[in-house]
Amino acid sequence: MQTLHLLMILFCVSLASCDFQASLPPFHPPKPSTMQEMNEFTKPIKQIGNEVKRLDVPDELFAPQSFRDIYENPQAYFALASALIGHKDLSAHEKKIIGYAMQNLPAEQFVMFVSLTADSVDQGLTGMDVLVSTSFAPLNWGRQSLIMHSQQAPVQALLVRLSQMTQMPDSRKRYIQDKLLTGQAKQDFLAYRDMLGRPVQE
Repeated sequence: MQTLHLLMILFCVSLASCDFQASLPPFHPPKPSTMQEMNEFTKPIKQIGNEVKRLDVPDELFAPQSFRDIYENPQAYFALASALIGHKDLSAHEKKIIGYAMQNLPAEQFVMFVSLTADSVDQGLTGMDVLVSTSFAPLNWGRQSLIMHSQQAPVQALLVRLSQMTQMPDSRKRYIQDKLLTGQAKQDFLAYRDMLGRPVQE
């Protein structure tokens, strides 16, 4: 039944008339980063990792000013983050920090970043735990693009891909299939924000 559901989603995605680029800010592919730029970006990431040893409560990342600087202006670091997410010299802890720092990216760029992270998992360069924490950050983080745009064809294609990855935890696969792809996660998220008195402006 789940396989049939995924095939139906893929069929709908292939026929979808919605234009992701028309409904979201224009996407510009990451420009190649120089080694010097990557080293300069790596320094604060490693420093943040030394200050915040555990990410059981990721909100602790907001303590270092260097993290807030990246989180509040992620587009300036998009190319660097994209280049480094599959870098073998960074630890899983440091890659998770990068993933959390990218949560405020515009939707199309965030989809690209998650796709690149998934690529690095497939290539054995990054662990699945990094992809999971990046894709499914706590609800108080960022724009929640995979939830808010879950009915857009490119997002659905990405979600189907994630649900079919063998290393993806079963609980996450069920969440993707039962909540994200159906649009239920978006309804739940909007209700959650209304309850907090912080309604989402779509």
